[in-house]
Amino acid sequence: MAKAKGTPIRAFAIFLLAAAIGVLGGLLGSGFQLGLNWIQATLTSQQVEPDGDLEALSTAVKRLAPWHTVLVPTLGGLGAGLLLLLLGRRKPPFGITDIIGLVQLRSGIIRIRDSIVQILSSACTIGTGGSIGREGANSHIAGTVASALGSVFHVGSRARAVLLGCGVAAGMATSYNAPIAGAIFVMEAVLGNFAMDVFAPIVVSSVLATLVRRELLGGQAVYEGVLPGSMDLQPELVLTALALGVFCGIGGILFRHVLKFGRQAFAATRLPKPLQLALGGMIVGVIGIWLPETWGNGIEVINSIASGNSALTLIASLFLWKVVATAATVGSGGLGGIFTPNLVIGAAFGSFFAAGIEALRGTPLAAGQVAFAFAGMAGLTAATMHAPVTAVVLVFELTRHYELTPTVMLCSIVASIVANMLDQDSYYTEALRQKGQTMPHGLEELAIRTTYVRDVMRRDVVTIRDAARFDEVMKLLASHRGDTLYVVDGQNQLTGRIQLQDVKNFLNDPSLCAAVIAADLTRPVVAVHADDSLATALPRFDDPELAELAVVTTGPGSQTQRLLGRLRHQDVIAGISSEVLGQQQRRARFQDADGRKSGLIELPAGWELADLDVPDAWIGHAIDVLPGGDLRELVPLLVVRRTADGASERLAATQDLVLQDGDDVLVLGRIEAIARLRAESGAISE
Repeated sequence: MAKAKGTPIRAFAIFLLAAAIGVLGGLLGSGFQLGLNWIQATLTSQQVEPDGDLEALSTAVKRLAPWHTVLVPTLGGLGAGLLLLLLGRRKPPFGITDIIGLVQLRSGIIRIRDSIVQILSSACTIGTGGSIGREGANSHIAGTVASALGSVFHVGSRARAVLLGCGVAAGMATSYNAPIAGAIFVMEAVLGNFAMDVFAPIVVSSVLATLVRRELLGGQAVYEGVLPGSMDLQPELVLTALALGVFCGIGGILFRHVLKFGRQAFAATRLPKPLQLALGGMIVGVIGIWLPETWGNGIEVINSIASGNSALTLIASLFLWKVVATAATVGSGGLGGIFTPNLVIGAAFGSFFAAGIEALRGTPLAAGQVAFAFAGMAGLTAATMHAPVTAVVLVFELTRHYELTPTVMLCSIVASIVANMLDQDSYYTEALRQKGQTMPHGLEELAIRTTYVRDVMRRDVVTIRDAARFDEVMKLLASHRGDTLYVVDGQNQLTGRIQLQDVKNFLNDPSLCAAVIAADLTRPVVAVHADDSLATALPRFDDPELAELAVVTTGPGSQTQRLLGRLRHQDVIAGISSEVLGQQQRRARFQDADGRKSGLIELPAGWELADLDVPDAWIGHAIDVLPGGDLRELVPLLVVRRTADGASERLAATQDLVLQDGDDVLVLGRIEAIARLRAESGAISE
């Protein structure tokens, strides 16, 4: 069958939602940045430079009295903690780490009220000098927009995951003026999927967020003015980046462990959350008395390091104390991201490494020192986040210098390999694992763990009472298109199943047939719960004779089980294929009266064939006078009617056919319309 051309309306809707997330994420993220600038300028008396920008935060902090330097982040931490008390004992998702969990586990939403509280708390921490980045808050802001839009428009779990990815991309792009890195980060670290139907809306969101950000905050690359006009690195210096990558890989693991130790240390104090955050702020303030460069996310500090204007002692001190300040801020519970502090520490490490190379060579490196500073940024980021492609692209967009690419690429990939060899977890997956969430690896495992039985199960189950006679069992097996009947007791509780092979031994002995009832033919069911993942259900098909599983309302080990539907092995495979390929394709096979079967016919995207009990509103009506609203997205094809002798006849759904109580109707319809009709009629059908 020829494939339909053009973009389906539902797919186009995803692009519209992605565009809305990008625009709103860019607006709100830029507003958040302007708010942070106002807080910092008010508390530290930052001066406006001739070009209209605020002076470096570290420069303003140097003018503060020691007590003032300690007081500002302490009060900021206290305010952040007091705001978090509004959440009570709940710990709602926040930032990139938790959004990754929402995306990959396809569960939970971001509540707007909780989000506002968390964003204000994050502003208190970041605006008062906390050593943490704003990309976490920006991604959370755009992620909240994505979650709200997904709820309003009732999108499915897969589309919701893509929209949350759009939010992260918009947040990253707004933070760094880096649309490519924002999109690549989502594909590499958040979704783990580069399929075009996923990548395209992510790009739309990232690009639009960047355009809005550039209109409000300016379009210059963050470090574009730091680097010389051109750099010609010697081949041996480029290859030296391999050694830097090894050190960065080890350093990324150590950095993660320091942050983990910080969380454990603050948790051991058992202080209330406001006091923990105040203590974390006080530590940052004390460090800032003699090293104000540790304040804030440190973007202007990277400018100083990369330009070669920082003394080696300052770089070494910054490398140590920026780690401590970040551990204090993150460990005490400050809400934000570690991307930017990670960049600062990596730049200091790369510059320190370059100083060592200079000492060994006996000659200055000139532009090589700049290259190693940015290679260190990328290497430590790749090691910490396990995202080497993102690290390379981000540095390119931050500097817009292609000459750095070979050095940065070598350092990043080696750092990522070393970090993976030492620990398979990234910063994000480790944080999720500590919460008891096991993250899938790869598209196939992601699909099998995040697709549930309820998503692919069939509802066209045929039941029979346990006291039914043998001839009743045979009539149902003869008329049922499957080979499994489900046996229920007088309370409609599931007691077992009967398969075609279970009756063969009784067919040749009429005396036995008269005495046998359904309960005598029953064998135990193999059951799953509707909320089980396909990863749970698939191992239950180990028995080659088992064609399908019973889907019940209680756990498989319960003594009382009510039947909901059935799950076939081919339904599991089709569900996994649909998730992995990103195509919601449905296929049908038709059979004529002589038993001849057609080939597989691909149905239109978003449509399915379904066997429904005739709704009450349709009984007594001919096909051509059915309620118009019901037929807008449904096409009746076939009616199955029970005759007086218990047999069934199949009737074409012609315009003059009058539907009767007890009829089954085969319809071709949109998935949503069929689900709505089922909900209204309460029918149990496919």
